[in-house]
Amino acid sequence: MGVLIFSGLISTSLAVRAYKVFNSRSLPFSKYFVLSMLCMALWSVNYAFEIGFVDLEYKYLFARFQYLGIAFVPVTWFLFAAEYTGVCRQFARKYEKPLFIFPVIAVLLMLTNSLHGLYFEGYYLDFSGGFPLLIFKHGAFFWIFYVYSFVLILAGVFFFFRQFVRLTTPYGTQAAIALSAACIPVIGNILHVGDVGPFEFFDPTPFSFAITGLILFWGTIEHEFLNIIPVARQSVIESMNDGYIVVDLSNSIMDINKAALELAGKERKEVLGTNMNGLFKEGVEVLGNSSEGSLGREISLQIGLETKFFSVSVSPLQTRDDEDGKLVMIHDITEIYRYQEALKQANKKINLMSNITRHDILNQVNVLSGYTELISETLPPEVKGDLRISKYLRNLNKGIETVHNQIIFTKDYQELGVVSPTWQSISSLAKEAAFAFSGQGLKFSIEDNGLEVYADPLLKKAFYNLFDNARAHGDHVSEIDVSSHIVGESVVIEVKDNGIGVSPVMKELIFEKSVGRNTGLGLFLVRGILSITGMEITETGIEGEGARFEIKVPPGNWRRVPPK
Repeated sequence: MGVLIFSGLISTSLAVRAYKVFNSRSLPFSKYFVLSMLCMALWSVNYAFEIGFVDLEYKYLFARFQYLGIAFVPVTWFLFAAEYTGVCRQFARKYEKPLFIFPVIAVLLMLTNSLHGLYFEGYYLDFSGGFPLLIFKHGAFFWIFYVYSFVLILAGVFFFFRQFVRLTTPYGTQAAIALSAACIPVIGNILHVGDVGPFEFFDPTPFSFAITGLILFWGTIEHEFLNIIPVARQSVIESMNDGYIVVDLSNSIMDINKAALELAGKERKEVLGTNMNGLFKEGVEVLGNSSEGSLGREISLQIGLETKFFSVSVSPLQTRDDEDGKLVMIHDITEIYRYQEALKQANKKINLMSNITRHDILNQVNVLSGYTELISETLPPEVKGDLRISKYLRNLNKGIETVHNQIIFTKDYQELGVVSPTWQSISSLAKEAAFAFSGQGLKFSIEDNGLEVYADPLLKKAFYNLFDNARAHGDHVSEIDVSSHIVGESVVIEVKDNGIGVSPVMKELIFEKSVGRNTGLGLFLVRGILSITGMEITETGIEGEGARFEIKVPPGNWRRVPPK
């Protein structure tokens, strides 16, 4: 009797704990778990009173009270299992109320059994064991309801078994806990109803609830049984807009979701077990011939009258150190692709117009330069010697040269961002840029540490301009050093010389357009090239000791590559 009371207390405490855990999270299966625990508690406690009393009428009274719990346990267990595992969830939600009709009828027939005898044909006390036990002769409806209850309980057990087989830790462990907790009372009840051995007169089911309660209690403490809720595949994979495909080592399709099937225009049974590269139309190879573990590529598919574009990412599926297959994700990039194509076409048209305009302007600048030279040559000596006329001609030539330089600059600037950024070796780029200054009295010291940065292809032009700026403005520059160091998660590239340096007033102004002794466009272009991939440049040198330009490369845009 103490064991039964203990079982009831455990079931009640689990119901209270489940209510506290689930109530704040509004989980749909919470009420079913709480009801199951309360029904088991009611069953156990009333069975304890049934055994405790000796009088036949009292025993019969508490036996009927037990059915307030017994009748509803199968249904609440089935609904809990369906919601928790996701198997038959829609069926359970649709027929939730009709499922309770049989339990309600069973309780009513039990309470009014003396009028019709449909549930129990009779009952008596058995004293053969030395202790009076209440024995029932089961009626017709008892067996109907027993089959109904047994089907629901077995269905719930199957749901958790399916989850145990298909899911990994921690969900597989949780399924094992639920399986163990459910099977023990089921076995006990089968032994009792089947009149097996000593269980012919003794029902071990309520006693087994104590073991069930301990298993569930242990599961909630050690394995977060009530805290970590598995998300069913149907809720995640099948609701994805992206195609999801799992292939084995031979590239045969093992699993596929609805989105991928719609792209292929096929049924699941048609594609399972077939080769991945034959999923779509002929000529579309999703995996290709690459044996690499991970890869990304783009494909195009004809969907009706429309051509759509997709990015395909392939990742290895591994168990410990062994690869078991690949996960293929297909993402629709049609809109992005169209925007990119439209942008490319717009850039082509703009660049074409810029080239034509630049060519025409340069022609006119050359004409102006030519006529200026002719005017200078045809002027009488007395006019040419006039200081005012000489000044006007110099300013005119200087203006023509400035226009010419600015037009040439637009050619470099229009190429910014036209080509996608790439990974580039700093030491290689710096050495290539330095080669242009061979024979000009400059000594370069370029650190070769395997540093690569993700930058616009014009990065070499940026280094060239930095070197040219040192030569032009450093006065007596003879040495230029290129090195790098890590600061936090970023890397800083230093370009320093031994010239006269930059005054504090000019440190920021030198990066503005048209500031400087010459065109004032070199450092402006450098900042523009670097900013495309988030790099920043500042001048941190000391005036009189040389200029020092620091290029800060953000995290994710730099890496170290070991020498080949």
